[in-house]
Amino acid sequence: MKRPILLIALLSLLMTFSGRMRAAEPIPTTDRIVLSDLTYDSDLEFYYFDVSLDGSLIYTAYNMDIFLPEGITSDKDYVQMMELGDEGIYPCTYNKIKKTYTYTHTLSASQPTANQLRVACTSSVNDEFTKVSGVLFRVYVELDNAALAASVSPKPIVTVSGIALVQKEDARKYVPADFSCQPFTTAVPADRTVSVNISSVNKVGTLILPFDAELPTGVQAYICNAVDNDGKTMLLTPVNSIEACKPYIVISETGYTGNFNGSVDLGEDYADDGVYTQGLLTGVLKPTVINSGYVLQNQGAGPKFYSAEGESFTIPAGRCYLTPSGALSVKALGMQIDEASEIKQVSEDATSDVYYDFSGRRVERLERGYYIKGTQKVFVK
Repeated sequence: MKRPILLIALLSLLMTFSGRMRAAEPIPTTDRIVLSDLTYDSDLEFYYFDVSLDGSLIYTAYNMDIFLPEGITSDKDYVQMMELGDEGIYPCTYNKIKKTYTYTHTLSASQPTANQLRVACTSSVNDEFTKVSGVLFRVYVELDNAALAASVSPKPIVTVSGIALVQKEDARKYVPADFSCQPFTTAVPADRTVSVNISSVNKVGTLILPFDAELPTGVQAYICNAVDNDGKTMLLTPVNSIEACKPYIVISETGYTGNFNGSVDLGEDYADDGVYTQGLLTGVLKPTVINSGYVLQNQGAGPKFYSAEGESFTIPAGRCYLTPSGALSVKALGMQIDEASEIKQVSEDATSDVYYDFSGRRVERLERGYYIKGTQKVFVK
């Protein structure tokens, strides 16, 4: 009679263990963890972002890892639980005499690596949250402009992983199917420097900047919208200044080496891949590998744009390559300034005090750049 009792006990133990194993398995959920935009606290003189729960179930605890990008730093002591009294997500009691709140949950944070924060929230009495959605905690951060300036591609992104949301019943863990970690879009200024080197031999280079800039003395910029001479020559049209995120060919008869300096906002609408095309030119704001198009080189016959011909070329940040709108059979394309845009006789009665741009439009307010005065091209400093 003892053996059946023993078997029943073993079966009961196995069923209990199996039930616990099933309960321990993470359960997928559509509930999300959402990061807010970056915000500046003028009183504390710190930037911060909030981490919130956007859910449908009541939980009792959570944990997650937060990874910060290069240029944004934090500390485990910079992670603060949102204690918002009766309006918060955590249950609490109010002491009318001391005028303080006592919370059933505590939040802890550690820093396993320099750019990682590990955050967990638990309750010693296994109490439930008061809401299915709300702000969980706030992370204060510091911006390292030097590190941000090391890249010409803005929009740092904070990522979250290792998320586990816990329910009270059987301590069941829920894993979100997805979570929202969009790039910061707030207007946080960051200084950028992009170097350019036009050799005195080649006299030609390419350039794209993440900010507007004036042209240095002795440097002229051009756009390219067409090819001529049976598809063998690029027609270059001069411009007066550099606009952000637009690709240019730059020419200096004596050569030029220097830096373009400017400030960009993390809120600017830059493409995620940092690649921009205008006309027949494509510029990159981060190093990009290509195996098609035409690359500026000097193979002994002067600077020309040579076909990549299926080979891989790395285009450095701040540089451009040619992307023709149709198939070209030539191996290389030379460059020629478009005579129709180079100098225009805009008016027979043009006086010495009248200036025009290269499209023939009269300019009322002169800025630094090239203009047409009468029938002569002039440079205004």
